[in-house]
Amino acid sequence: MEAKKIIISNKEITFLYIIFFVGIVGHLYDPLRNLMLLLTPATLLLTGLIVLFYSYKSSTNNFLLWAAFTYIVTFILEVVGVKTGLIFGQYNYGSTLGIKLFEVPLIIGFNWVFVILGSIAISRLMTSNIFLSSIISAFIAFIFDLILEPIAIKLDYWSWSEGIIPIQNYLAWFVIALISALGFNYLKVEVNSKTSLHYLVVQFIFFVTLLIFYR
Repeated sequence: MEAKKIIISNKEITFLYIIFFVGIVGHLYDPLRNLMLLLTPATLLLTGLIVLFYSYKSSTNNFLLWAAFTYIVTFILEVVGVKTGLIFGQYNYGSTLGIKLFEVPLIIGFNWVFVILGSIAISRLMTSNIFLSSIISAFIAFIFDLILEPIAIKLDYWSWSEGIIPIQNYLAWFVIALISALGFNYLKVEVNSKTSLHYLVVQFIFFVTLLIFYR
């Protein structure tokens, strides 16, 4: 009965775990794999909107300002990165992530927001120190990308020149996440919902599982 109450009171979090569990099964089961890849942009949009809604609903101030600014800045950085190779290295986006603007999927800035937001949520469980929390957030985002990169290539999210992931990509992830986290703390944004934390955790589980078993 207690478990049932927990599930009902955290239905949005339960839904995220169910969606990504289905995604794991679908990606690993050959007959469903193409369907899962086709549904990837819609899935990321749906789950991202859920996280956005519950994060905003539980926020006290400046959350939407931070989220909009982070989306715009990271999207612009991705466009510059694709066009010049100066930020992340030489790479190009595949077709899996859906509709593109200036050769960058529109969903990508959305995911940047929630990777950083989830990282901040985790870091705040460890420390209340603003600067230290920002550094931990950046490190978590860095680790997330470390796991994400190999499987993202297999799923045709993006590809790197000569198939080599440059060190500057990981450094860029760390710096971008650090600046965004510092901005979050500078604006004194408060989000009481743990939805973003669980969203990052379930994505981490998703990519680690595929990294191990996807062929």
